[in-house]
Amino acid sequence: MEPWSTAIVSLTLLYSSYLDIRKREVDDIVWIFPSILGLLLNIYTVYVLGLDYLARYGAAVLVSAGVGFALYYAGLYGGADAKALVTIALVQPFSYTGLQLHGVTALTVLTNGMIFSLSLPLFFAAFNSYRLLRGEKIFSGFDGEKGLRKLAALFLGTRMKKAAGKNFWGVIESVENGVRRFRFNIGIEELEKVDRDDVWVTPGIPLLVFFTAGYFFNLLAGDVMAYLFKSLTPNPI
Repeated sequence: MEPWSTAIVSLTLLYSSYLDIRKREVDDIVWIFPSILGLLLNIYTVYVLGLDYLARYGAAVLVSAGVGFALYYAGLYGGADAKALVTIALVQPFSYTGLQLHGVTALTVLTNGMIFSLSLPLFFAAFNSYRLLRGEKIFSGFDGEKGLRKLAALFLGTRMKKAAGKNFWGVIESVENGVRRFRFNIGIEELEKVDRDDVWVTPGIPLLVFFTAGYFFNLLAGDVMAYLFKSLTPNPI
């Protein structure tokens, strides 16, 4: 059943990521259909392996759904992200590839995706620091901004000279009384389209894209957290 489960989850995540990027919304049918298929596949697996698998399967789904929707109600991401985790749990509850911390696929996709999403701020920080060292005036016009807000901007976006019309980017600054200021308290859906040049922008990349990357990394290598914990654990003598 594993190849079928992998195919269903892969296609679902790729398609939902595409919809989230293009339309900023994912219809529920995208989750319902693969979830039903996954449930049927796992019912067959219960028939083959017995009630022990049913208990493990039920626990994986309940824990994944609990964590997924708890983070949603906490406001950390959108409903589509929570539904993606539940769908993954229903279709492919367990992972066996590479190093695994707990082997629950949905939770591994969650942590992998979150870790991968942190790569963007680190990239921007390095890129913007490089630009500053080269002498570029990326904070020109932001004289009224405090140092901490400028530091935050280093991690959240970059100043783009030819920005007008760029797809999948949004403006993170505004003009107040003739002074340019950063705007950080905005979500992906609220990002202002880039209609001018020489402006600070941030990429509007939905978390589903990072979940998809986290899933495929798990397929190939396993759980990023497991590798991090292993690297921090002293080798036994």
